[in-house]
Amino acid sequence: MIIIGVGSIFVLVPYLAKTFENGQWILVTLCMTQGDTVGGAFTTMKMRLMGTLLGSIWAYVTYLAVHDNVNLTLIMLSPWIFIFGYLRRLPYWGYTATVAAFTPIIINLGRLPFGDAIPAGNYALIRIEASFLGITIAVILTLLIFPIFAIDLLKDNIQTTLIICRQSIISIHSVYDKLFHHNDSEECCINLELEEKKIELFINDERSHFHRLISLQQTLVEHASLEPTLWWINNGFSTKFYSILSQQQIDTYRMLHSIDEALLRINEFSNIIEHLQLTAAGGNFLPNFHKELSDLTKQLLHCFHIWISYFTSSQTRFYQIFRQCIFSRKKLIESDLTKHEKCLIDLQQAVHCLQNQHQEGFNRLLKYYFDRLTECESCSTFVPYANSDEADSIVIAYYAMHYSITQFTQTALTLGYTVQAIFELETTHLYRSF
Repeated sequence: MIIIGVGSIFVLVPYLAKTFENGQWILVTLCMTQGDTVGGAFTTMKMRLMGTLLGSIWAYVTYLAVHDNVNLTLIMLSPWIFIFGYLRRLPYWGYTATVAAFTPIIINLGRLPFGDAIPAGNYALIRIEASFLGITIAVILTLLIFPIFAIDLLKDNIQTTLIICRQSIISIHSVYDKLFHHNDSEECCINLELEEKKIELFINDERSHFHRLISLQQTLVEHASLEPTLWWINNGFSTKFYSILSQQQIDTYRMLHSIDEALLRINEFSNIIEHLQLTAAGGNFLPNFHKELSDLTKQLLHCFHIWISYFTSSQTRFYQIFRQCIFSRKKLIESDLTKHEKCLIDLQQAVHCLQNQHQEGFNRLLKYYFDRLTECESCSTFVPYANSDEADSIVIAYYAMHYSITQFTQTALTLGYTVQAIFELETTHLYRSF
């Protein structure tokens, strides 16, 4: 409202209205270039300025070609409006194309009822001047009057997506423990006694929420890239690293969703088989990875906690002082980097350990069956549920789940490397812009 009030003085104050001809366009520019964030406003300003320049150029060309002939002017403007009406559908041309389409209409046709006091060439320059002045004023006021920076909203968004991933890890561990009868889990987020439809509804809702956050996150990355890089605003922002981080979050959550689906299928087919024992034949029906999964869960939760805390403490100074009413130290200390590097090293070891445990368990299973076959025993006597298609589906889902867990850990590790790169970029001088 303050910004709009400042723009209205170019219309309401007689001296300014006389000094700046068509001052209403300064007010219109100020009104139309506001956004939820500084970066969002800057994006709109850039698109409006480009659209005004393109439209003014075509308006001047039209005037040179047909002067003030209305019919010929309409013929000249028609293909221009058609082309930019089509470009408006493209994401990067939306607002730019809209402004470019209506600007020549205003310049060539909007002045005719007023007696042709100003030639179209001069009118085009006045239009550009008004837009440029309005955008300049908008930039200054947007930075000075309670600014909301896209980088702060971006980091809030990343925290939320990481929290969703952390909750999914806890849920998966809880479901695994209940499904395989390990009741010593301290945290439980999903009750397997709930109807399967309710569980799937919960997973689908969470997945939709996650994808909405990622879509917003990608928009905020574009907006944050236009914000000024100052010591108190956004120090060392890297569009490249944040774009990579966004994709890695998608990959991480995709693996979590695959694990959820595998557990649901195991639960579904387990209910079909009467008196099913998932640990039948001394664990040779399905290997038990409870200890490995518990250790991995603790390491992942620790890593996600570190990553979330980084994005919390690295908000801009303006955001910390005026919106969080705190002022966290942003300067990196050596223990921070050491803690994060140790977290990544432990996670790398967990990946290798999980792969080795899976291979060893699978080898033991094959050796057990091979030894029994060499003793000329029938498969039906030592293979649990040998004639059950549902049991086959459980085995397939179980190993698909284990593969997804391994891949999830690997994607989480690469995500951690990217977070560390962002951490060092924004808090140290280890990186330089090239």
